[in-house]
Amino acid sequence: MLEEKIVLSGITVFGYYGVSHMEREVGQKLQLDVEFWSDFTKACVTDALEDTINYERVYAKVMETVEKNRFNLLETLADAICREILGNFPVSKVKTSIRKLTLPFPNSLDHVAVVVEREV
Repeated sequence: MLEEKIVLSGITVFGYYGVSHMEREVGQKLQLDVEFWSDFTKACVTDALEDTINYERVYAKVMETVEKNRFNLLETLADAICREILGNFPVSKVKTSIRKLTLPFPNSLDHVAVVVEREV
């Protein structure tokens, strides 16, 4: 089976994730990329939305997952996003990258990233 992917890149969210009290109470900005693989052969022929994966719906599911949960670890959030997409859309694989832009310790880092991949 031929597989291509759709990428939602640079989704900026505000969430209450982290192990420190400050991160969980004050919250922070996170940046996400979500990639998902499927066979888009039929959609390429028909040029019809119903033959592909509506990325607006995937985006809504990502936002719902971010907004309704509070986890200590970004790994857990990335896993939850992957599992929601796998469970609700005809995809074979999902990759979620989350960048924490504000770190709770003195540093010279641009960001820290967590990347989680899940397959059917």
